[in-house]
Amino acid sequence: MSSDLGFGKSAKLDLSSFTPRPAEKVAPSQEQDVADRAAERAGFQSREPVQRVKRVRKASEPLDQAFVRAPIDVINRFKEYCNLTGMSYGEALDELMRKAGV
Repeated sequence: MSSDLGFGKSAKLDLSSFTPRPAEKVAPSQEQDVADRAAERAGFQSREPVQRVKRVRKASEPLDQAFVRAPIDVINRFKEYCNLTGMSYGEALDELMRKAGV
């Protein structure tokens, strides 16, 4: 088998004048950002664990549950009230009962 790789030249390739380009100086955070954007464009999803945020709760008294069956317009009004006031369902129920004198 010949060493010319089929190109008909038997002389060796002279690479003595070859010097590689110097590496680009990129900050590691920029490099990570570029890699993240490229991965996102390619459709990859991160496998990094998602940090779960602990909920801060007020000291509370014992809780119980009540299931309420009501017409949808009543339930929707109650939910809208909770959304507007930022209250939880329990807080809104307490507030409405206090207003009704119960």
